[in-house]
Amino acid sequence: MNYLRTFVSIVRRPILKTTLNQSRILQKNVIVISRPFVSQTEVEDEMEIFVTELCKGDKELEKKFRVLMLEVEVMRQDGRFAPDKIQLDQWQHLLELPSRNQRANYLTFLWKTEKRKENQKAKREARRKEFENAPPQEIKEYPDDLSYGIKYQSLFLRIRDQSINYFDNYRALQAMTYGQSVVIDCSYEEHMVRREITNAAKQMTFVFGDNRIHKDPFNLHICNVNMKGEFMKQLKKNIPSIIEPWFPLNIHTTSYLDVFPKEKLVYLTPHCREELTTFDPDSIYIIGCMVDKINNEPLSLAKAKKDGLKMAKLPLDRYLEWAPGSKKNLNINHMVPILLDLRLTGDWEFALRHIPRRKLMETKIMAMQKMLQNSTFAKKEIYKKFQGVPRQKNYLSRDEKKFKSKRTLYDDDNV
Repeated sequence: MNYLRTFVSIVRRPILKTTLNQSRILQKNVIVISRPFVSQTEVEDEMEIFVTELCKGDKELEKKFRVLMLEVEVMRQDGRFAPDKIQLDQWQHLLELPSRNQRANYLTFLWKTEKRKENQKAKREARRKEFENAPPQEIKEYPDDLSYGIKYQSLFLRIRDQSINYFDNYRALQAMTYGQSVVIDCSYEEHMVRREITNAAKQMTFVFGDNRIHKDPFNLHICNVNMKGEFMKQLKKNIPSIIEPWFPLNIHTTSYLDVFPKEKLVYLTPHCREELTTFDPDSIYIIGCMVDKINNEPLSLAKAKKDGLKMAKLPLDRYLEWAPGSKKNLNINHMVPILLDLRLTGDWEFALRHIPRRKLMETKIMAMQKMLQNSTFAKKEIYKKFQGVPRQKNYLSRDEKKFKSKRTLYDDDNV
């Protein structure tokens, strides 16, 4: 009850003028709700600044936001999962969620992320202290012996991470001048929910990293990009320097039809009939940047037909035994490495090694065998299911198969 009275007293107070500390808080886009070690005045200022920044004079939104802040604070006081710090875009997403269950799940996710970062920081600090308190090096056998190690001399030249980063960027810049172009179509943002957009931006980050460390990278073009959309916001978070003019990536707000000739474009979609048998170095392949966990419609096929482009799909059934129930839609961070290795080697079996093993039949069989070995109950249940199944006409038991195989091997009539 005391917390509710304190919150009501804070709500009724007028908005204060922005100070220097408040402007710093706005730059970080972080608000800290009342904690025992924070003074009440600072909490009031932070809350009022956040209300002004997010609501912008909308009374209904301000009322909804204050109720939401009270709901989060009650969750903290009850010992439920809620993070101590919530960023501006996270508060905005909480306001968009319609149900309390969805808000609780999102706050649990934020709490787990916050605790994981705290644990990683604590582990780094523990390793640093362990390294500082490590016992000194053993006494030298002879006084003029050289000491080798991290703090002493080394036989090898030290290559720093920044030097490797410069080298990878230089290779990506060379690909922008001489490499083959590959297009990432980012026109599916309106068909994805927020979680799928975040996942798509994460996949695009992996695509850029995998491409630039390859021996022969592609000249990547991102087309149909909405610079003010959620996808670009998430991509800027993952790669802050992506909009810099020196960054080795081509970003276009226009369509790929305005950048490349139409006769060279080939749209890679899993819903078409034509298979990509060989890699064509003169073609420009298009990959749709879409995560379709909820929407399973063939949008890439419709987009390619609308633009009148050639289409192709990867020959997955020729080289892999697909597990039942697994989708054949691959992520863009799987498609680009497959095309990179296919262009370099021309070997489909080597290129398809980037497909996740969980989608293949052999993984399902190994998982089933492991489950049967560890559980007698599962073994009995499977046997019960197969007892009622009638035997097929040409069905042979294991012993009959062994006898037949021996007969075909050693019978002269079958040679």
